Order: sequence, then C-alpha cells, then structure tokens
Amino acid sequence: MNRWNPFYKALAILIAGVLLSFSYSVLLNLLLFAVCMALILSFPQKSRKQLAWIMIPVSIAAVSLFMTGFLHPASGTGTEEAAKAAGTTFSSYNFSAMTAAAGSLYNALQLASRVLGFAGLGLLFAFTTDGEEFILSLMQQGHVKPKFAYGILAAFHLMPDIKREYSAAKLAYRVRGIRLPVFSLKPLFASMVNCIHWSENLAMAMESKGFDGDGGRTAYREIQSGRGDLLRAVILIGGVAAGMVLFPF
Repeated sequence: MNRWNPFYKALAILIAGVLLSFSYSVLLNLLLFAVCMALILSFPQKSRKQLAWIMIPVSIAAVSLFMTGFLHPASGTGTEEAAKAAGTTFSSYNFSAMTAAAGSLYNALQLASRVLGFAGLGLLFAFTTDGEEFILSLMQQGHVKPKFAYGILAAFHLMPDIKREYSAAKLAYRVRGIRLPVFSLKPLFASMVNCIHWSENLAMAMESKGFDGDGGRTAYREIQSGRGDLLRAVILIGGVAAGMVLFPF
C-alpha cells in the first residue's frame, strides 16, 4: 500500500466510497472493514495505540447508529407488531429477543456497518499515505497548481506554531489574572492575529520564489506512477463492485 501512488490511491478510495454508498449490504461493509484493518495492521511502523484511539469515536458512532436503527426502525420492519404480540408496547423498548423483530435488527446492522465501512476506507488512506507525498502527487499526477499545493503544505507545517501561539495567548491571560472559560474564544482570536501575519508573509515569500502557478516547474522530488497503481485501483474498485453483486444483503 505504501508503494501505491497517493493520487491514484485517493481516487480509487473515493470511487470505492461512492460505490459503497449505494450498497446496504452488512456483509460487504464488515468484510471491507476487516480487509482495511488487516492492511493497516500489516504495517509494523504504524502505531497501534493511535489506531485504537481513533477507533473509539468510530465505535461510538457505530453503536449510536445501531441503537438508533434498532429502537427507531423504519415503518414496516415489524418491531411494533412484535412488541404488541408479546403483550408489551412499542414505547417500552424491550430488548429481549422475543420482542425485537429481525427487520429492525437488520436495519440497525446496516447503519452501524456503513460507518465501519467508510471508516475503514478513510483509515486505510490516512495510515498508509504520507502527507507530503500526497500533495506532491496532486501536483504531478493530479495537475494541481503549485501555489495551491504548497500553500496546503505550508499551512500543515504551521500547525505546531499555531498551537504554540494559542498556548501563549492563554498563558498571557493567566499572567494578567484573567480567568477564562474552558471553551473561550478570546485566546483563539488573539492567536489568529499572528496567523494572519504569517499567511501574508508566506504568500509574499511564495510569490518571490516563483510559486505563483504561472509557467512550468520541475520537481526536485518526483512521485513515480505506473501500471501497478492503476491495477491496484482496479482491484479495489472492482472488489467493491463485485461485493455489491455477490453480497446484496
């Protein structure tokens, strides 16, 4: 996966995600998620701890949608009729297997598995792609203007300075004895002043070095692409399309 050209990888994952949005197959979503996790875990240099932390909000979203689909199914799934047959009311939300209709359970699994399927594709790209290589690939294979691409890179590398500036602004308020709420926006506004100055200086520096998007430029670091990248894209997209046919449910 790390040899896959980042531009073609992003394009293939985007197309696979669009195809997946038309499918409601629980088995396909779970299978795709399992394959993505297996590919991510096959990289020894990737942090298992970081992956575990990211999976916490993903799991919360999946469980939340599962409970939403289970407790509030679409009309016609049979949950209300099953609850009445058991001598209870639908508003009681009886979790026993006797009152839970198979339709509502499958509806909940569909919602939860879709979260896992899309999360698997996103995590696969995030954990197997270098950010700088992706931007360079966008310029060389995606023909994105250098001014726009290097602007993204510059903003990305400015993030540590922005975080440090925000901490300094909060410290300045504490030194003056001003207590701020936890989610106060005052330190953010103070730090954004310097960020605006940095962006102006960065824009002038890029123009002075010829990063204005006009004329051709050579690349010091070339991102290679070949038939193998297209083959991997066809395998991913074709696999999702085949799964939609083989696993309709």
